[in-house]
Amino acid sequence: MILNLVSCQGMALDTLQARGRTLALFERYGALLTDHQREVVDLYLRSDWSLAEIAAHQGTSRAAVHDIVRRSTRALQDYEKRLGLLAEAARRRRALEAMERDLNGLKRRVARLEGTA
Repeated sequence: MILNLVSCQGMALDTLQARGRTLALFERYGALLTDHQREVVDLYLRSDWSLAEIAAHQGTSRAAVHDIVRRSTRALQDYEKRLGLLAEAARRRRALEAMERDLNGLKRRVARLEGTA
């Protein structure tokens, strides 16, 4: 099986998708993290700082920062597993898109019927 064939600026697409999902989780549930976790994850995800840069900024080790990012990411995933807010938002977005398609189809039908009348 061949994985990671598609890349974007050196980063595998599945890694980019995972990072994007983690960022979405952070935006939804970040307020539930501690202030310290929130600051580290914000620097890592939003500001795109490396673990070493965050460690230097925090005055700690790279391993400690890695542990905070890993534990925080797990906590965010656990919040989604329990609360399902992202999944619900995606479900609602798909339902809205389906309704918009149906509405546009109905508008086209009405326009055709008005044109023949």
